[in-house]
Amino acid sequence: MTPRAIFISRSKDQIGDQLLQFEARGGTLYAQSLISFEEIQNEEVPVCDVVFFSSIRAADYFLPSYGKPMSLFACAGRETARKLSEKYHIDCAFVSDEAGIPASAAVAFKSWLKERTVLFPLSEQSLHSYSSVIPETQKRELYVYRTRTNPKVIPPCAYYVFSSPSNVQAFFEVNVLPDDARCIAWGQATESALNAKEINVHHCMKEGTIQELDAYVQTHIFQSLDQ
Repeated sequence: MTPRAIFISRSKDQIGDQLLQFEARGGTLYAQSLISFEEIQNEEVPVCDVVFFSSIRAADYFLPSYGKPMSLFACAGRETARKLSEKYHIDCAFVSDEAGIPASAAVAFKSWLKERTVLFPLSEQSLHSYSSVIPETQKRELYVYRTRTNPKVIPPCAYYVFSSPSNVQAFFEVNVLPDDARCIAWGQATESALNAKEINVHHCMKEGTIQELDAYVQTHIFQSLDQ
């Protein structure tokens, strides 16, 4: 294990203040997404009462190509809601409280949806965490992008922050985790991907926000590395 080294599978503009401060204080930071994306073209877009975005990336591939339908918008988590508001001036009628725990968040969305129909713009590699709980007669799924792994060799670190199941897959294509490393999972789906590889997760984020990551880094990782 490399003392005072952290890997996060996100670019530096998506990791919050605390990890940047860690680097400024002399720590070694590897901030690198290990995946890339490719648009999927669709000739027709279903019309539904609600459009649900599980991530800002789904919106990035849907809205520029297909515009804003005359629908209500819903999304997974406050981070996605904030980005939708800032980037597309969209206010969501429903925002799941705990995006990192999709099973319970999906149930809450289903309850809010009632009898309305919903369109899910998705990745081709989607886990269908939200759409799977909605009856077939109420939903339409539209694949708007696909995820490609882009593995890179990462030097040994003390902490690893994995932001998605696809990044987990890409990491282990060319890397081995040090025995004494600690893993942080960005939500239950990422935790499950790590568990499937028999990797113990030291902490699983519930809300999936930068603020949550900042708080954990400050109160746990810094304390551990400074000892």
